[in-house]
Amino acid sequence: MKIAHFACAFGRHSVDLGKVRRIHGGSVSRCKHCSTPMEESTPHHWTVQYVPDAGLGGRMLN
Repeated sequence: MKIAHFACAFGRHSVDLGKVRRIHGGSVSRCKHCSTPMEESTPHHWTVQYVPDAGLGGRMLN
């Protein structure tokens, strides 16, 4: 297991800047290592995007 996967487990994701897309006026991308969806909340600050899980409850995908 890579050390980067441990960083993702503790919430330290790395944005894949080569795959940033603009959707509805905001920038979205995925983590390089675990492909968690992320969005740019402020310039140069990325947060994990909340993704509903088909009505099974409110969870965060990490």
